[in-house]
Amino acid sequence: MAVELLVAQVKDYASDRAKDVARGAETPRLAALLVQKYGRGVVDAVATIFETPRAADPIFKAVDEETAKIDPLWREHNRERWAGRPADVITHG
Repeated sequence: MAVELLVAQVKDYASDRAKDVARGAETPRLAALLVQKYGRGVVDAVATIFETPRAADPIFKAVDEETAKIDPLWREHNRERWAGRPADVITHG
């Protein structure tokens, strides 16, 4: 039950980020990063509380799915972000 509620919470957060993208307040790249970071916190908390990372698998899946809806190229953008030193969210291109 708790995991399902947290999946819904992640989806709500991602929906808010998507709305910010739609109104021009955030880029898809930034919004996707925020969803990933938010989701990682939820995943880590669930894994700690339930004492197994497997408990958070549905949340991890939801985070990836919601991130892809906002920025279909998020995996590539994530690699680009980490390829720069220091890693940053600002891109030049």
